[in-house]
Amino acid sequence: MLSIEERKFWQFLLHAMHDLRSSLCCVEAFTYLLREDERRPTMTYDEWCHVLDRFEEGYGKLQTKMGSLIDLAYYNTVDRLERKDKVLVNELCRDMVEDQDVKVLYLSDIPDHYAVTSNKTALKKVLEILLRHATTRVIERKDDSRERLVYLNVTERGTEGQLTFAVSDTGELPTPEENQRYLNPPADTDVKKVSTVTEVYNCRLLVSLLGGFAYVDPDYKNGRRVIFSIAVQ
Repeated sequence: MLSIEERKFWQFLLHAMHDLRSSLCCVEAFTYLLREDERRPTMTYDEWCHVLDRFEEGYGKLQTKMGSLIDLAYYNTVDRLERKDKVLVNELCRDMVEDQDVKVLYLSDIPDHYAVTSNKTALKKVLEILLRHATTRVIERKDDSRERLVYLNVTERGTEGQLTFAVSDTGELPTPEENQRYLNPPADTDVKKVSTVTEVYNCRLLVSLLGGFAYVDPDYKNGRRVIFSIAVQ
């Protein structure tokens, strides 16, 4: 017999897959129009290019949604990840903060030669998702009263045997309830936000598989700060 939380999770996954199937049907219908010259709407070249750009954007979001759902199902079924990569932490993080849509400040108290043995692909995925969501929040902030910044901090201080990361943004101020739910397993009511809620929860699962933990800092008052750690080997 499934628990209430397990039932909510599988209801979410079922409805999300149904929503994904509906989106794929729309893609199939649109590609049919693209193939049939006589069925194309009467548009100028610029209008048609605009439609194609929107289609490409939507298809990219669909791929992200599909990937996050596949990851969600996979990370819920594995007990461990191989941690055999030598990761130069400062080098990885500096690469991750480049080419972001807003300014990202990287602050670290570890030397450049500092390395951990972990799963580089998984760690990189966690950082990519959290940085992308942080920059999106900053870009979508409605007021200009504060500078639009994202911070990535890394420190050895804190829990023994753990390396701690913090991704902070200056986006809209979330409520305490929103922060509390942010890293929770997705529920049936989250279907319309599939990519966001699944990607963020996938980060929590990945961090756990890397021997660490993740939470939202309740004391950060300038936006949202997600703190996570990985085991140091």
